[in-house]
Amino acid sequence: MITLKDYQERVLESLRDFFRLTAQTKKPDAAFREVTRRFGEAAPYLPVTAAGLGPDMPYVCLRVPTGGGKTLLACHAAGLAQRIFMRTERAVVLWLVPSNTILDQTADALRNPRHPYRRALELACGAVEVVTIEEAFRLSRATVEGQTVVIVSTIQAFRAEDTTGRKVYEQNGAFAEHLLNVPADRLAELFLGADGKPKPSLVNALRLRRPVVIVDEAHNARTDLSFATLGNVLPSCIVEFTATPAREKTPSNVLHRVSAAELKAAQMVKLPLRVVTRHPSQRDQLLAEAITLRADLEKLAVAEGQQTAEYIRPILLIQAERVDACEALRDRLVGEFGLSKDEVKISVGKLDELKDVKDVASPKCHVRAIITVEKLREGWDCPFAYVLCSLKETRSATAIEQIVGRILRLPNAQTKRHPDLNCAYAFSVSESITVVLAELREALEHNGFTKAEAERVILSVPQGTLPLGVQPQTVTFAPTEIDSTVAQVQEAALGGKVRIDATTGAITIVVPLDHDDTERVKSCLTTPEARARVDVAAELVRKAEQAFGGSGKPRQPSPYEQQLNFLVPLLCFNENGMLYEFESTFLLEHPWKLGEKDASLSAGYNPLVRPYGKAGEIDVGVKGDVQTTLMSDTTARDFVGTLHQQVLQLSGTDDWSLERLVAWLDREIDHHDIPVGESAEFLRKVIRGLQAKYGMTDVGTLALDRFRLRDEIAARIQDHREVERKASFQMLLLHDSALTVTEERTINFKTMGYEPSRLYEGGFQFQKHYFGPKPGELTEKTAEGRITEEFHCAQFLDGLPQVRFWVRNLVRKPTSFRLQTSKDWFYPDFLCQLMDGRSLAVEYKGKHLFDGIDAEDKRAVGEVWASRSKGRCLFVMPTEGDFSGIVRAVQGQ
Repeated sequence: MITLKDYQERVLESLRDFFRLTAQTKKPDAAFREVTRRFGEAAPYLPVTAAGLGPDMPYVCLRVPTGGGKTLLACHAAGLAQRIFMRTERAVVLWLVPSNTILDQTADALRNPRHPYRRALELACGAVEVVTIEEAFRLSRATVEGQTVVIVSTIQAFRAEDTTGRKVYEQNGAFAEHLLNVPADRLAELFLGADGKPKPSLVNALRLRRPVVIVDEAHNARTDLSFATLGNVLPSCIVEFTATPAREKTPSNVLHRVSAAELKAAQMVKLPLRVVTRHPSQRDQLLAEAITLRADLEKLAVAEGQQTAEYIRPILLIQAERVDACEALRDRLVGEFGLSKDEVKISVGKLDELKDVKDVASPKCHVRAIITVEKLREGWDCPFAYVLCSLKETRSATAIEQIVGRILRLPNAQTKRHPDLNCAYAFSVSESITVVLAELREALEHNGFTKAEAERVILSVPQGTLPLGVQPQTVTFAPTEIDSTVAQVQEAALGGKVRIDATTGAITIVVPLDHDDTERVKSCLTTPEARARVDVAAELVRKAEQAFGGSGKPRQPSPYEQQLNFLVPLLCFNENGMLYEFESTFLLEHPWKLGEKDASLSAGYNPLVRPYGKAGEIDVGVKGDVQTTLMSDTTARDFVGTLHQQVLQLSGTDDWSLERLVAWLDREIDHHDIPVGESAEFLRKVIRGLQAKYGMTDVGTLALDRFRLRDEIAARIQDHREVERKASFQMLLLHDSALTVTEERTINFKTMGYEPSRLYEGGFQFQKHYFGPKPGELTEKTAEGRITEEFHCAQFLDGLPQVRFWVRNLVRKPTSFRLQTSKDWFYPDFLCQLMDGRSLAVEYKGKHLFDGIDAEDKRAVGEVWASRSKGRCLFVMPTEGDFSGIVRAVQGQ
């Protein structure tokens, strides 16, 4: 079983909350705004309009870069859709992939009982049967009703013009039993045959079961034709997984974005990507350097294995100039560079030697180099691929994007002891480093990285130096080549633009330099050769900045580029002399008894009435069958409510006792902070109370409504939990509590990754933002064109003389500063370091929010953080454009 990474837990938390809110409110647009608001501004929800896809059908996208584990997340997502949104223990899942190759690969993994994907799927969905689209044509009703069924297919297989697609819609006697005893109100939704009756076919079986649709690499499926095709199966919901969400025509509803920094922190990818380029006339030398580097990496891997017992065999991917040049290139690798023929495989067109390699990660496999031209075999994936060497001068964007994606995954998702085994390497033939860097940046963007992320992880390496051990924009000289006395003077005069270490001989150029600054650096060196290398490095830095959208002109380095410390003390809990960051577990450390709490549910809950699109009463008949009585028919059909009613109609029943229902509810409701005995007693009180209130002698009706009952009880338990947490929170705010602030526990933005989902795009030039002139996730204007109040606040801080530098604090990012309130984490909008070294946190609140309970909690914990710091920290919550409180705070008034 693969343990989920922290960022994967956050992705699933967003999806879980979206499904929960949609099931409760029946409004996916409101649920979407609520979840996305946690990460900044609420994003608009764009419903898809196509036959079978109503505006209230949930349709969301999860953006996960290459190497982020989309398939594992999809396994868990299927279970969330089934149990949280559809409120059922069995469902049909239609799992769509981009090609037949990926189809076979995915189906094999999901069917293999020892594969982590299969285990995750069973954990999420319960008993599971996995079939391909061809096998689905023989699907029995007993199979569908006995467990969750996952059908793996391509979207093309559901298009009528496709051979398989015609079979999806054609009459098929195997599905006659699926249409027996269909509820009368469902008949109108089924496709009819020539006889005017519902046609027994796979598509009708799917329409009846309202499948959960999982779309892998959804950018291949976002066309009008694809939407119409998806609508044919009447899905209950659609969840996209992709590295590159659609932005135009039919934009994706991106519910959650995973950043490159999160993947790096989770040890999922090799970063940075180090780049070496050479002129086309030096093609042979470039190839030799790439081969030598791969061999050097293998020596490091052997040493790594001796320390950790982990087997790694670095592989070199070579992009040849032409298909007919591949065999000759292999002969060269064997004849000139000492590789054996078994160690070199070719993967081009019809000649695909990789298909005969069963396990490229096995110690028995000898592959060390793979030659391709346009792209590698679809579905081929090996974290051992470390080095890309492109010998083509003209490359297609698709080819470079696909091959770059192959070298990003980190073996075994675990950081290696030797730092060079945590990086990826790209060698490229080109007359222009700018062109190569721009190509690689675009390739990373197509693998799910933002432009800002790509800029930070691509590092150009000066010619004439081997990449191993070399840092970005750094040139290393012999200590005798540097005049240490002159270097000390010039480094100070350069104001952070260049870092000079005379002891190690390392000179790091941080930003593009003008002529005078370049001459200052060169004056530290004692030989003409050394000075010439500085000229080359300075030009490389200038071109690199141009490649990533900068001007390449000389500028002042940001505080982050200068590697200045930006320390902010944390609010900690002092427990027996040990300091722990104050978080939610400390709010429930005191004993409280759920079993003694009021077990009445909300007034709106009635287990006998389903308040949905078609209102009615439900009961269990004498024979154990589900009985529904139609009470009224609403004019506006409720998608979510109707879906729940349809699921209920098709669900079977069996014998339920009080204790069985209690045990089921106890498993389904998350309560790690409550002992099982306490929760069970509370659940019994709820059930007995409902039986008394509605005159029910049998728990069968409650069992039938158990998913809605689960959500109602979970909400009631959360109400009680929040009351207890609020009481603890108030106690901890008292002056003699265990909360403290000390220099021993801080975060330092110097060591943090700053990975906003978007950068400021306006024309104002911020001078003091720690990470440069473009703060993350800062909006200048509203949709109506008015300047936002937060933007005014950022401008004010940027111009305040007492502020040395500041940062736009990103919401719900692991590298951001946070404070715990009684309910959730609180991320102040801005953090500042003042000229005198003090820390200032600023949380701007609009007038309509300033007096709310949420703002009250944030004010309280912010003021405690400031008061426990003994004057080292300040907290201000301005509103209505009045920043005088900030001035008074920094002036000590």
